[in-house]
Amino acid sequence: MTDDGIQIAVDELAEHLRRSVVINDPGVHLLYSSVHFGDEDQIRVQAFLKRAADTKAIGYVLAQGVSTWTTPGVIPANEEMGMKARVCAPIRWRGELLGQLMVLDADRSLTTAELSLINQTAKDVAAAMAVEVQREADSKVQEQTVLDLVGREAVLRRRALAELAASHALGHFENVTAVEFWVRGTWDSATASHADAALRAVLTMGLRQGRGTQLHAMVASATGLLLLGSAVPLGEATARVHVQKMIDQLEDLSSGRFGCVAGIGPCVPGLEQAYKTVRQAHLARRAAATVLDTPVATWTDVGPYALLLRIPDEDLSEDILPEEVRRLLAVDPDRNLAKTLRVYLDHACNGPAASDALHIHRTTLYYRLGRIATLTGLDLSEGRTRLSLHLGLTMLDLIPVDHPH
Repeated sequence: MTDDGIQIAVDELAEHLRRSVVINDPGVHLLYSSVHFGDEDQIRVQAFLKRAADTKAIGYVLAQGVSTWTTPGVIPANEEMGMKARVCAPIRWRGELLGQLMVLDADRSLTTAELSLINQTAKDVAAAMAVEVQREADSKVQEQTVLDLVGREAVLRRRALAELAASHALGHFENVTAVEFWVRGTWDSATASHADAALRAVLTMGLRQGRGTQLHAMVASATGLLLLGSAVPLGEATARVHVQKMIDQLEDLSSGRFGCVAGIGPCVPGLEQAYKTVRQAHLARRAAATVLDTPVATWTDVGPYALLLRIPDEDLSEDILPEEVRRLLAVDPDRNLAKTLRVYLDHACNGPAASDALHIHRTTLYYRLGRIATLTGLDLSEGRTRLSLHLGLTMLDLIPVDHPH
């Protein structure tokens, strides 16, 4: 069966059922569609006219767990979106999900024989779709090449750059800006599959819309990388607006099941320097998810946290805090004294400024500082002690709040 054969199979199934039929890719983007039979809904019409479904509708479908389905199921109606119920049959080849075959079934009147035919059609087109998927994969830049390009091994970076040049995938990469996305939420297998599908959909959206000046890769589950190329340096404000739009699309695709943050690295000249902006985008993403608590952060937003964020997540615990800070926390279980000291140090030990920031009287501030000195035995007038305390109290911002005290 060829690509034309898949379309014929869709048309024949639709004609037999007298219902609208579509085949989507794993990200629920339209690949093949039959004519209408008067059963179309708002989502179907939009997808037919624009060749793309609304991102909220895609998120709703993914939220049903279709990425993990191995047998046909029902996508319930959603009146708010104008979506009628659908039967969805996964299209798999050797276990890999290639897409979904969907048939409108607003009144749930499909018979057992018709459901069996739908499932058989999904199996029939699987092999042909596998050929098409492989053909497309062979014509695109492999994600591993992108990961090699930004890795730590100089030899692999040079080899990846040569492969990209040979595949004519370089486009306008005179300047490169890296963006790292991270999806976060409460995970089970269905949500993880939904999140990965949504993230991949957003990462590849530019290519589907004809913007070739970007490369992407899934770094790991729930983490994606995007390299944006431009003939002139991409300004920070422009990059932030572009990435925020992608975050908004991910929010629609999430259907409320997970969130996403992104970090933007600085613009660098050429793909040879891409690994530098990638590393800084990673740190910006970590800052966005922790100390900055914002959906999008740029490298310049990271500020003094840049060095601390280089500590791997798995190493972040109170065990690595300076001894001075651990002594303070041992006598300050509710951390009121730690908060006071942190504000005092943040204001360069300026008493009036710190007391104003804490909304307390200056006498109260100095009383608390005296308590800290008495309980810990630390000399707050000693520069090295203040440095250790300030560094350690800043590190507390990065340690997960559910970590045992």
